[in-house]
Amino acid sequence: MFIGALGTITSFSIMLFMLFFILRDGSVMLGYSKALVPLSDERTDQLFNRIADVIHAVVFGTIVTALIQGALTGLALAVVGIPAPVVFGVLAAIFSLLPIGGTAIVWLPACLYLLASNQWGAAIGLGLWGMLLVGTIDNFLRPLLVSSRGHVGTLMVFIGVLGGVTAFGVVGLLLGPVILALSIALLRFTREQREAESQPLPPSS
Repeated sequence: MFIGALGTITSFSIMLFMLFFILRDGSVMLGYSKALVPLSDERTDQLFNRIADVIHAVVFGTIVTALIQGALTGLALAVVGIPAPVVFGVLAAIFSLLPIGGTAIVWLPACLYLLASNQWGAAIGLGLWGMLLVGTIDNFLRPLLVSSRGHVGTLMVFIGVLGGVTAFGVVGLLLGPVILALSIALLRFTREQREAESQPLPPSS
């Protein structure tokens, strides 16, 4: 268990490390990458625009999902009477980005506090809210948000996230949808190219 947790934290650190250099040197890396693509300039721009759309959609989906999870956590804490629910809601939004623990880092201690205070009903309600809603909503909400902005089907995004996490760990949350979008774009370009080649040439005058 410890080794698995260490591996997950390492993968998350690598993802942040990669994200830092992508944000810092993104334009230079983009220029080198475009030069290596064996497509016309127009096709290359279309391909990289598609990838950029998916990356932006993944970032947007992740941030919005985290904010919603934080809001749901803060709302539940306010209902059961935990002090400073807004502060803990913000913390829950931040912790939701972590690969281990997530929002449970906030609501689980609150459940223990309620149990210690003999507030069994509130503790059970908060625990169910955290496990069944807050802890699972990201599995459905993130693909919906990404697909709505990334122009990729929701099912495709869901498959991309699952496949990416299985293959690359936490880094796959970003790589999975991007690789899938790249594959779809390449297949689409190939189909369009074949359709263009199969069309008869106009008669010469």
